[in-house]
Amino acid sequence: MQSNLDDSAALDVDSISYDAAPVAEVEIDGLEYRVDAGLGSVVAISRREAGTSSWAPIAQARWDGVRLRAKSLGHPVVSTLERALAHAMANREGSWA
Repeated sequence: MQSNLDDSAALDVDSISYDAAPVAEVEIDGLEYRVDAGLGSVVAISRREAGTSSWAPIAQARWDGVRLRAKSLGHPVVSTLERALAHAMANREGSWA
């Protein structure tokens, strides 16, 4: 049985550690987005206005190492986060070599 991920489901802000470094972080049109690791292929996506200190969780998504799937986010945001995740993973693998 395959579980379906509802990326619009409410995220529990207490389950995300904003003190830890994010997997990836980008700024798009004055908004900062960060991706934090979850369980397995699930990631948490949060957003804040640039220059502010409070992150707000906005979506759960799936990252399979190539594609980011987050139905509730627009394509420009998803594709930018996808590139940031790919870059972060490439840097991580390169640091282990």
